[in-house]
Amino acid sequence: MSCIIIILKLNLPKLICAHSLENSSANERAHQIFLAIQSINISNKLAIEKKSLLLIDIYQAISLSLEPLKNNLLNSALPLTPEEQSGAEYIIWTYTELANGFASCISKKSNTTNAQTFFYGLQSLITAYLHISEIYEMPYANFWKQSYLFFGLASKLEIQDLAIKAHNKHSNTTSKAFKHLLALYHCDLHQFRPRAMLHISTCVEKYTSLTLLDKKFDPKKPMLYSGLDLNSDTPPSNLKRLKQTEKSAFYFFSGFNAAISINQNVNDEAQGSGIIKSINRELIQQASKSLSLQQKRQFTRIVEKKEQYGIMGLANTIQLLRTDSPLTPPQPTANNKKNQTSGGWSVPDLELVSEGFETLFTMKEQLNHASFTTNSPNITKQIKQVFHANNKKFSDNTIWSNSGIDEPSENTRETKLAIADSSIKGYKIIFNTENNNSKIQIGDIIGIKHNDTVEIGLIRRVLQHTKHRIQVGIKLLSLESELAYISLPDHDSIYTWALFLSGIKQLDAADSLVFYDNNFQCGELIKVHRANQAPYTCRLQKLLHLSPAATHIQLSNASVIDKPKKTKI
Repeated sequence: MSCIIIILKLNLPKLICAHSLENSSANERAHQIFLAIQSINISNKLAIEKKSLLLIDIYQAISLSLEPLKNNLLNSALPLTPEEQSGAEYIIWTYTELANGFASCISKKSNTTNAQTFFYGLQSLITAYLHISEIYEMPYANFWKQSYLFFGLASKLEIQDLAIKAHNKHSNTTSKAFKHLLALYHCDLHQFRPRAMLHISTCVEKYTSLTLLDKKFDPKKPMLYSGLDLNSDTPPSNLKRLKQTEKSAFYFFSGFNAAISINQNVNDEAQGSGIIKSINRELIQQASKSLSLQQKRQFTRIVEKKEQYGIMGLANTIQLLRTDSPLTPPQPTANNKKNQTSGGWSVPDLELVSEGFETLFTMKEQLNHASFTTNSPNITKQIKQVFHANNKKFSDNTIWSNSGIDEPSENTRETKLAIADSSIKGYKIIFNTENNNSKIQIGDIIGIKHNDTVEIGLIRRVLQHTKHRIQVGIKLLSLESELAYISLPDHDSIYTWALFLSGIKQLDAADSLVFYDNNFQCGELIKVHRANQAPYTCRLQKLLHLSPAATHIQLSNASVIDKPKKTKI
């Protein structure tokens, strides 16, 4: 065993990135890394300081090797595929084992090596926490106790503020790393998609110095604080829920000042450009609201035990409504293209490509290009298999606009939903994956069948209870919905399908539209087409919600009357 440890000590960090693992699958590489760390942890042949330094080298080296598994989760939806689930587990186990290794290296010395041990132990837990959140689960037993151990002992030895020079990021002390973890918890990551969680973590880390963590709190502002007991294994909680015992070691955390600063700098913090930047800005603002602890439940929830049927996704909901609607849009012609404006001018076809899907978009464009399909038949066949498009041209229009929904599907899948509680603004439902094939993703539209109407909601929060039970928080957008399509005022052939949502007077909500098409922007005039009504012109007045799955925009209160044309004198 001693020979193996010596080899690991000398070569493991390099071995992790070496060509010997290059031809292995991502899961196999992760498995080998996990076993290597585990072997180090169970060995008693290394001095704890040397063991800690070796684990630090491994922590810094493994990110690249685990990158393929991490990327697989960025756009994932629940339930995860077996490959996604396996990859997530390997990532979490690896960083958990690293944290356990650092915990075994703790000493009572107030030196730099011990400060690094505490710091990288917390960094391992932060990484594990992010990936636990990405699969919408709660941290494992002993997670919080171990994080409290790292911070508590570092504080006792008075090395919690010792800077770690090798870590050139904002949270470069044990204290800041711990506050970064607490801030992530208070951001309530289960209300975001995996990719957004990483953006939020990067943003929040910059503001850890503005968060407060002390043994006392301002008695005049208790609502700004949460409390945690370093001698427990429970996450931070509302001050009213703290239970005092003889062994309690309370600390109080506030992210309010950081949240204010994040909100002030949101335009700089939001990544991307155009629509992508707008989406990221909204997500960061939502995270800062949660971090501030100022969000309160506005409406009473009623406990219920009943089942209803729902339809996952905007396209499926539109297809369901089309089966009983007489509404028929004009058929597009070769001369009626979306790259024409209402003035008739031709503009480039600039399509919105979601972050992370650039490669698929390029493949799709190649599939649609005649010269490419002629000259590269073998590659074309492979691309078609990716998109299941052997007999149909693939484009964004086939999904969200005209041709994809022009033929209502008789097989639109309805999902059985177990409603646990409800309020005038939403539902908490339990989704059973054993008898449902639908996928769940934050930001998706869900239609809930209620008697003869379809309520429209937005998936706002997800929590995986067990392997087959998923708790889903639904924000209700409208108590009823109606199929519609919207077009440019002077070009009815340039249109997209939409859901028309009648306003709710009790909530002071005006009429609004839900759709997915970047050709129609907030502030523009549009023509609304509804069944059994004459088309009318109105304005897309106020952006209510924007996500990769849908756009929700409030309409102007009254129709816009077209101004009469001026006559020449």
